[in-house]
Amino acid sequence: MQWEESMTKQLRLQRFKASLAVPALFLLILLSGATSTLATSPSSIQVKNSVKTMIKVGEYHLNFQVIKGGSLTILLEAGGGMDSTEWSELAPVLAQKTGATVVSYDRAGFGKSDLPEIPYDMLEEVDWLWQGLKQLGLNKNLVLVGHSYGGWLIRLIASEHPNPIRGMVFVDPFTTEFVYALGVEYLDNHPMAGRHPFDTSHPEKLTKQQRALVRMVGKGLGPKVEVMRKTSIPSGIPVRVITCGKKFLPKPEEQQAWRQSHEQMTASIKGAILLVAEQSDHMVPWAQPEIIIEAVTEVIDLIE
Repeated sequence: MQWEESMTKQLRLQRFKASLAVPALFLLILLSGATSTLATSPSSIQVKNSVKTMIKVGEYHLNFQVIKGGSLTILLEAGGGMDSTEWSELAPVLAQKTGATVVSYDRAGFGKSDLPEIPYDMLEEVDWLWQGLKQLGLNKNLVLVGHSYGGWLIRLIASEHPNPIRGMVFVDPFTTEFVYALGVEYLDNHPMAGRHPFDTSHPEKLTKQQRALVRMVGKGLGPKVEVMRKTSIPSGIPVRVITCGKKFLPKPEEQQAWRQSHEQMTASIKGAILLVAEQSDHMVPWAQPEIIIEAVTEVIDLIE
């Protein structure tokens, strides 16, 4: 059974609409053709030891989903504007293929997690995640997997907590190199990026997701780049960077900058390998999930 058969048209439409509300950090996710070629249908996999739990971090609660396995933990970071449901099809396959514990979660304001009333702060968001992982006993022996904006976040996580990180897989990630190539102002004013596709003049009328997106955009990319430019990847760990093979950005020079940013990032990390998802646009977890499974498996095999 193809994954697309298990994904209703309504859910695909909801995810597409959500992607249209995603600002510069998150970019537009094109879902056309996002079908899976995975031989094993996730619906046929019996997920054992799967737990959903709300964890209190500071004054708020984050929703975590854990498939319990071995001592190695795979942390899945969703793309911008999305939540843990992005990984609902892939997580059980990763658990089955690797035997590892697999954890995903809803970032603050998204999915079932609480929406904070305080301004967005990347470092604080990572701290909340880390508090949750610590309470779950999953803050060690970590392989980080991040898609799009989630790729930016796993870099920050690894920089803030380098010792427990055993490997990393970036899935068509948003990068600081991409911001440098096109510029903060350009991206903050991009029609598919920094400008909200909904009226923000009446906050009381916004949905929870819209308010969460407004909070995440905050003062734009500038403050976030200042945080990210100071980050580094732990040395000596296996790293894979997956870049999409099909275009999804409207201008050729934007798509070129996207690919080049991945090439530059890969070159800057000793031993990192760039993989091209030839059959996928930006939505690699749905269009070509096999390449993620292969990358994660490679990274785990290289862990000493």
